[in-house]
Amino acid sequence: MTSPSIPTAASLPPTPAANGDGNSPWLRLLPALADDDPDEAAVTDALLEAVDLPADLAALVEGLADLLENATAVGTRRAYAADWAEFADWTARHRLEALPAEPRTVALYVTAQQDRLRPATLLRRLSAIAVAHRTAGHPSPTSAELVRRAVAGLRRKHGARPAGKTALVTAPLAVICGRLHAQETSAEQLVAAAADLSGAPGAAAARRRLAGRVRAAHAGALRARRDRALLLVGYAAALRRSELVALDLGDLTETEQGLQVFIARSKTDQAALGDFVGITHGHPVDSCAVTCPIRAWAGWRDMLGTELDRLAEPLHPQAPAFRPLTRHGQIGVPGQLDPHARLTGQSVALIVKNAVALLDDPDRHPPQAYAGHSLRAGFATQAAASGVPLDRIMRQTRHRSVAVALRYIRPGQIWHDNPSAALGL
Repeated sequence: MTSPSIPTAASLPPTPAANGDGNSPWLRLLPALADDDPDEAAVTDALLEAVDLPADLAALVEGLADLLENATAVGTRRAYAADWAEFADWTARHRLEALPAEPRTVALYVTAQQDRLRPATLLRRLSAIAVAHRTAGHPSPTSAELVRRAVAGLRRKHGARPAGKTALVTAPLAVICGRLHAQETSAEQLVAAAADLSGAPGAAAARRRLAGRVRAAHAGALRARRDRALLLVGYAAALRRSELVALDLGDLTETEQGLQVFIARSKTDQAALGDFVGITHGHPVDSCAVTCPIRAWAGWRDMLGTELDRLAEPLHPQAPAFRPLTRHGQIGVPGQLDPHARLTGQSVALIVKNAVALLDDPDRHPPQAYAGHSLRAGFATQAAASGVPLDRIMRQTRHRSVAVALRYIRPGQIWHDNPSAALGL
């Protein structure tokens, strides 16, 4: 499914342009750059039209188009395209110009949306408006004093704690992992029981009766092993869901100290310089079979290798570490059984919600309150509650901002030397 398109030059009224055409050719860059899979040819054509270059330099335009495509993350482009489409639709309904928009138009838009959108969402809409104007060669109306004051009023009137998902900390995660491990064990026992029937009277008929149950149990065990490994690696490494799904098999390396995780790209590393985090053995190597991230990862990797062997597929180091599974235990998504398919961020959120549902405690742990970010938030909260210093927590979470890191850490520290205990109440 493609994201809503940012209006093209043909769909907008004529606007002043530097080349005097009446329609700025830079407008054509907007849909091309906002697409999930940017069309390099469309970007190049727009640049050739927009930039007056000598013939011998025209070939460089293709390289410039490639740089422009990679200047913004895919998720950001998708969000900006949707946000711009919403703004353009609102201005069309009110017979106002979207591009270039007057500051008064944007200020009225902020006023119209203040009770419908969260402040953070509305601020992102303003960013999309600014990007659309700058890309089209117009000054951004969001910089005008009228809009800036409207935004200041929005923050004062509707200022609220940033919405976030509930942190998944060690105690409930350990229960979840225990129940996932039990699913794996029961499947192994069923397979073993079916194998023990060999040679017994009526064994063939009994195995046929058990065949459906064995297949279903195997599918459940495969999913349980993947989910337990994903939850524990994501939690112990404090990974974002986008980082989890981007992991390749070769990005996780077992060492004497533990598991080394290479993060090729992250939200705070758009230049893809890469970074490493480590997951150490928290208990003696012969214990913690249920909650050890290192053993959980090794178990999933081995089981994945077995499944791929059956498909005559290699366990390639550049293939996804975590992959989608159908309800029948096949690798891939229904209708597209690609053994090298990759999970999505939405899949991680669903895995976390389904895992929390295993707690069977909707009052204390409502599944809808959790998502992919609960693992990363849980790490920071639990580490703070366990007395880990801030700098060490931030080294693992890779937070650049102390203020952002403290949002997760403070809930874990409120009971440390709490002064209310000294009030004599």
